[in-house]
Amino acid sequence: MSDAPPPAGLRAAISRRPLAAALWITLFLSVPVVVFLRHRPRPLPVLATLPAWQLTDAAGRRFGSEQLRGRAYVANFMFTSCATVCPLLARHLARVQANTAALGDRLHLVSISVDPVVDTPARLTEYGHRYGADPRRWHFVTGDAPALQRIAADGFRVALGVTPTTGDGRPQHFDILHSANLMLVDGDGRMRGVYRADDEGLAELTREASALVGH
Repeated sequence: MSDAPPPAGLRAAISRRPLAAALWITLFLSVPVVVFLRHRPRPLPVLATLPAWQLTDAAGRRFGSEQLRGRAYVANFMFTSCATVCPLLARHLARVQANTAALGDRLHLVSISVDPVVDTPARLTEYGHRYGADPRRWHFVTGDAPALQRIAADGFRVALGVTPTTGDGRPQHFDILHSANLMLVDGDGRMRGVYRADDEGLAELTREASALVGH
């Protein structure tokens, strides 16, 4: 609430119309409170609690919930040979990385590949370079089928399907059966938001991620 005195015209009115002046003073002093309430971030719901998970990152190291403990992160599912929604998600995550640079180590990005046969550490590294990923904050990870199913179905509530084996005998891999969304997870492993990968969704994600980590 502001401690500034009322305007000069308002002070002059006090002596002529005390009751009206008192009402105007009350209105004047309440404006900062109304503005604060209007712009106060809404409490984020807890949408799900993720199970502990462990995958492998682009450097070939174990990476998962233990390494992210105490840090919020934005997650998505992808695979590098995807030519439709995955490049769009990668470009949007690059924008999130830039828009949240001031948050530093408090906010990470995690892209989870559902095609571990093709998406080797070297290929994930190249894919990250293509989109300007900072490996200190943006992690590309993958793992075997049970581990991917666990984090997708039991954690993020994302359905994974299996594509048919190709004619060249390539092993089956998962496909993504969900819309182009980004998920926000807090430092305790709880999913706190799901966002569309468009301008409005990215603005909301940036705002709520900043509020979540106390920026």
